[in-house]
Amino acid sequence: MVRRWKFSTQVAFIYTLIIAIPLSMLIIGVSQYVSSNIIASMFQDSERIIDEQSRSVEQVALQMEHLESVITSDFDLKQFLYLSTPDDTIQTIEKLIYHTKILERITFTQPLIYKVYLFVHNQAVPERWPLVYQEDRFSDTSISRWVYNYYNRITSAVDLQVEKAVYLTGELELQKRHVGYVQIGVRMTDFFPFLYQTNDHTQSGKTIVFNKDKPVLSETEVDPNLIKTLNQNFPEADHGSWRYKVRGDEYILAFRRIPRLDLTLVHWRSAKSLLASIGIIRFVSVSILILSILVMFLIISGATNRLFKRLYLIMHGLREVRDGNLKVHIQVDGTDEVAEMASIFTAMVTQINALIETSRQEHELLAQTHIKAMQNQINAHFLYNALETIKMQAELKDEADLVESITILGRLMRYSLKLNKHQVTLAQELEYISDYIRLMNIRNDYTITLEYAIPEPFLKLEIPKMLIQPVVENAVMHGIEPVGEDAHIQITCTADTAVNRWLITIHNTGREIDERTLQHVRLEIAEGREREGPSGGIGLVNIQQRLWAFYGETFLVTLESGQDRGTRVTIPLPLPEDFGR
Repeated sequence: MVRRWKFSTQVAFIYTLIIAIPLSMLIIGVSQYVSSNIIASMFQDSERIIDEQSRSVEQVALQMEHLESVITSDFDLKQFLYLSTPDDTIQTIEKLIYHTKILERITFTQPLIYKVYLFVHNQAVPERWPLVYQEDRFSDTSISRWVYNYYNRITSAVDLQVEKAVYLTGELELQKRHVGYVQIGVRMTDFFPFLYQTNDHTQSGKTIVFNKDKPVLSETEVDPNLIKTLNQNFPEADHGSWRYKVRGDEYILAFRRIPRLDLTLVHWRSAKSLLASIGIIRFVSVSILILSILVMFLIISGATNRLFKRLYLIMHGLREVRDGNLKVHIQVDGTDEVAEMASIFTAMVTQINALIETSRQEHELLAQTHIKAMQNQINAHFLYNALETIKMQAELKDEADLVESITILGRLMRYSLKLNKHQVTLAQELEYISDYIRLMNIRNDYTITLEYAIPEPFLKLEIPKMLIQPVVENAVMHGIEPVGEDAHIQITCTADTAVNRWLITIHNTGREIDERTLQHVRLEIAEGREREGPSGGIGLVNIQQRLWAFYGETFLVTLESGQDRGTRVTIPLPLPEDFGR
């Protein structure tokens, strides 16, 4: 269907899509971002509320535990309660009054404490209301350490003054002997004040306190489905928040466990009204988006019609190039995309012409190089045949040294004459270098020692022919011959599997390169061409050019030289994947 539209309409449609798609993504993304932030803020608010409430509960619990610690650590009190006998009732009563007054003063200083009970095992200790009772009144000895929403009726089962409270129960012991129990109580309204607040739960939410997965307040108004979902899906973490749906209603929940109190506080609030508002915002956003797309299409459609006159000029230039006219030049006024396209087209045509000219020159250079190579091969064959003739004459005259020199020279020339073979193994290259050094030692009155102890896997690797020889020749000509003394040339190979390369290092102990020449040669290597100045880097430049041609511009020859250190050249090569197998 789109292909049947006018070209201007197609362009307008495409540009509208280009703008509409990111705009739609932006509006939808912003809407999602706002929604996520609102929901996240609800989560954070619920987590903040539940954290504050749990801290409040733990502070009251700590106060109760502190009072318990004070009572259970009172040695005089425990000794009195345990050791009292019926023989001296008056003294027992006096001590009882003394200790109860102390407890009353301590309790008075802590207004949150609702009740403190001492249940004494010793029958000789009389009861003193409202603190001290006989242990037989403490009927439920299996009661938990913490009990919640508990009626502690001691004197009467119908005591109307007793309020529901949270009780902490601890055992009194004197040197591991049972003395009795202490109970400390705090009113439910003081321990869980947030459970009795009457604010609007639809806005701030509501908190439910669970003890062993049951609500602490049995009269708490909670949706049964919500409690069922909480009991089934409670996470194992100590705190957190999540989002879930029950019968189409969505809730935000945050919880925190207090393991030592065996409590779980859950704060929940309905997200129904908030999500409805978010839905309205999204609907309005989509409506505005659709209207904006229609307006954009009309505006872009009108603007594209004005561009076609200049586009036709570019189309005409394309046809000229297609027909073989590479001299075409397009001039379009303006600085917009159409003008830029015309400029790029003109630059492209210019670059094509330059590439064609470069290719022509390279073909000419290649042809000339091939002719010179053939001429050199012919001259070398002539010299090689002449050497064979001289060798035969020397053998006839028993000139052993001369025969050896000619034999080595012949092998060197035979290696050089293999023009059709551009790759050789490292072992072949080292054999050639060994012959070269032997020939130099025959010629000179000093000895050049060639050393290499290269592992077998490296010897089988292929390298460009004559890659190492120029370095060795430079070492002899510029480092060893000027000194005229015995010298060493050492060749080593190492592999760097981390970057998939292996390195050939050629080190000679001859004269070091002066700093000016060293910097000049390094610059020649980096540029891959010879420069005016001190010589000595022609062979290295040739090696660098071949490395670039074979393996790319990341393979760079390095040159080091210094006093008493000689000269070191390192050549990097790519490490085959099957190396060492």
